Amino acid sequence: MICKIERCVLMVLALAFGLTSAASAQTDSQRADVSDDKLKLTLGNRVLLQNNRDGFMSVHQVRYSPTDRHFVVIGCGYECTDNLGFLFNADGSGKRKFTARWDFVLQDKVEWSADGRKIFYYRINPTGADPQKGAPPQGWVEVDVRSGRKGLAVSRRLRPGVSYSVFNAADGLVVRAAPGTAAKELGRLEQDAKGVQATGPTRQSGRSIWVPIRHDSLKGWVNQSYLFEETGSVD
Repeated sequence: MICKIERCVLMVLALAFGLTSAASAQTDSQRADVSDDKLKLTLGNRVLLQNNRDGFMSVHQVRYSPTDRHFVVIGCGYECTDNLGFLFNADGSGKRKFTARWDFVLQDKVEWSADGRKIFYYRINPTGADPQKGAPPQGWVEVDVRSGRKGLAVSRRLRPGVSYSVFNAADGLVVRAAPGTAAKELGRLEQDAKGVQATGPTRQSGRSIWVPIRHDSLKGWVNQSYLFEETGSVD
């Protein structure tokens, strides 16, 4: 009787393990996949994006939300600088393009909010042409995932434990003793510095949002508009 019971237990465990493995494999197969030539994006046997049809040169990046309920795709535009942004539900449905003619993603400057409800991207006008009158301003923009509404990124906040890099700071990013340009300068981060860490809550100064940071031995406040989340820094 004992052997029969042990055999039953082993069968149940084997069955459970098999189901778990199958579920894991199914989950893996449901992730969006970029073709080897980077010309299309697929999920299972469905083609979600194709370069000629959707107006981009190649798939640059796929980035899932922290909740895994959605993912963003960056498609290369002019010189892979003026890039397009697409939003999908995790199952590949609900395709939405959130960029426009005078409204592009700068390279890979796309981030998710911690709760996965908003997308932030650094918007630029075309680099190969003069923007038309009335073109939207450059800078960080936020997109509400549910409604699709866009506006200035007033809710973007840098997060502790995430690595950030400097950009758009030709003379380096000034680190100050307090929020605001009137505060004492403590030093500068290199124009391509990496591994910058946010160390506390942000504060508003004028129209800018400032964040306390640490980089090696340098600590102080910087304008967070000049920092972007390093790809792969968040699981």
